[in-house]
Amino acid sequence: MVILLAGYAGAAMIWRAQDRLDAEKASLEANGMDSGSPLDSRRGTQQLENQFGKMGLLMESTGEFVSKWTHRRPLARVLIVLSSASAVGCFFFAGRRRY
Repeated sequence: MVILLAGYAGAAMIWRAQDRLDAEKASLEANGMDSGSPLDSRRGTQQLENQFGKMGLLMESTGEFVSKWTHRRPLARVLIVLSSASAVGCFFFAGRRRY
Protein backbone atom coordinates (compact mmCIF):
# COMPACT_ATOMS: atom_id res chain seq x y z
CA MET A 1 0.00 0.00 0.00
CA VAL A 2 2.93 2.32 0.75
CA ILE A 3 4.35 1.75 -2.74
CA LEU A 4 1.05 2.74 -4.30
CA LEU A 5 0.61 5.86 -2.17
CA ALA A 6 4.21 6.99 -2.67
CA GLY A 7 3.95 6.54 -6.44
CA TYR A 8 0.66 8.42 -6.65
CA ALA A 9 1.93 11.23 -4.41
CA GLY A 10 5.06 11.62 -6.51
CA ALA A 11 3.02 11.63 -9.71
CA ALA A 12 0.67 14.27 -8.30
CA MET A 13 3.59 16.53 -7.33
CA ILE A 14 5.14 16.19 -10.80
CA TRP A 15 1.78 16.85 -12.47
CA ARG A 16 1.22 20.02 -10.43
CA ALA A 17 4.74 21.30 -11.11
CA GLN A 18 4.02 21.10 -14.83
CA ASP A 19 2.08 24.38 -14.82
CA ARG A 20 5.06 26.30 -13.43
CA LEU A 21 7.42 24.67 -15.92
CA ASP A 22 5.09 25.48 -18.82
CA ALA A 23 5.07 29.13 -17.80
CA GLU A 24 8.88 29.19 -17.65
CA LYS A 25 9.15 27.53 -21.07
CA ALA A 26 6.70 30.01 -22.60
CA SER A 27 8.78 32.86 -21.18
CA LEU A 28 11.98 31.44 -22.69
CA GLU A 29 10.32 30.93 -26.07
CA ALA A 30 8.96 34.49 -26.02
CA ASN A 31 12.50 35.80 -25.46
CA GLY A 32 13.92 33.58 -28.21
CA MET A 33 16.11 31.63 -25.80
CA ASP A 34 14.73 28.14 -26.45
CA SER A 35 17.57 26.08 -27.93
CA GLY A 36 15.51 23.21 -29.34
CA SER A 37 16.81 19.90 -30.56
CA PRO A 38 19.42 19.26 -33.23
CA LEU A 39 16.90 16.94 -34.88
CA ASP A 40 14.36 19.75 -35.33
CA SER A 41 15.97 20.98 -38.55
CA ARG A 42 17.39 19.31 -41.60
CA ARG A 43 20.68 21.18 -41.21
CA GLY A 44 21.04 20.08 -37.59
CA THR A 45 20.35 16.48 -38.55
CA GLN A 46 22.95 16.61 -41.34
CA GLN A 47 25.56 18.15 -39.04
CA LEU A 48 24.91 15.53 -36.39
CA GLU A 49 25.18 12.75 -38.95
CA ASN A 50 28.41 14.18 -40.40
CA GLN A 51 30.03 14.49 -36.98
CA PHE A 52 28.89 11.25 -35.37
CA GLY A 53 27.55 9.07 -38.18
CA LYS A 54 24.37 6.99 -38.18
CA MET A 55 25.04 5.75 -34.66
CA GLY A 56 25.15 9.30 -33.31
CA LEU A 57 21.88 10.09 -35.05
CA LEU A 58 20.31 6.94 -33.61
CA MET A 59 21.60 7.77 -30.12
CA GLU A 60 20.23 11.32 -30.31
CA SER A 61 16.79 10.17 -31.46
CA THR A 62 16.72 7.47 -28.77
CA GLY A 63 17.72 10.03 -26.15
CA GLU A 64 14.89 12.32 -27.23
CA PHE A 65 12.40 9.45 -27.09
CA VAL A 66 13.49 8.54 -23.56
CA SER A 67 13.46 12.16 -22.42
CA LYS A 68 9.89 12.57 -23.66
CA TRP A 69 8.79 9.77 -21.33
CA THR A 70 10.92 10.77 -18.35
CA HIS A 71 10.04 14.44 -18.04
CA ARG A 72 7.00 16.19 -16.66
CA ARG A 73 3.52 14.75 -17.24
CA PRO A 74 4.62 11.62 -19.10
CA LEU A 75 6.88 10.89 -16.11
CA ALA A 76 3.85 11.21 -13.84
CA ARG A 77 1.99 8.69 -15.99
CA VAL A 78 4.95 6.31 -15.93
CA LEU A 79 5.12 6.62 -12.12
CA ILE A 80 1.42 5.80 -11.78
CA VAL A 81 1.74 2.73 -14.00
CA LEU A 82 4.90 1.46 -12.28
CA SER A 83 3.61 2.02 -8.76
CA SER A 84 0.28 0.38 -9.62
CA ALA A 85 2.02 -2.62 -11.18
CA SER A 86 4.37 -2.92 -8.19
CA ALA A 87 1.50 -2.74 -5.71
CA VAL A 88 -0.54 -5.31 -7.63
CA GLY A 89 2.51 -7.57 -7.77
CA CYS A 90 3.09 -7.23 -4.02
CA PHE A 91 -0.57 -7.98 -3.25
CA PHE A 92 -0.53 -10.93 -5.65
CA PHE A 93 2.57 -12.52 -4.15
CA ALA A 94 1.42 -11.81 -0.60
CA GLY A 95 -1.90 -13.52 -1.33
CA ARG A 96 -0.21 -16.62 -2.79
CA ARG A 97 2.16 -17.04 0.13
CA ARG A 98 1.32 -19.94 2.41
CA TYR A 99 1.89 -19.62 6.13
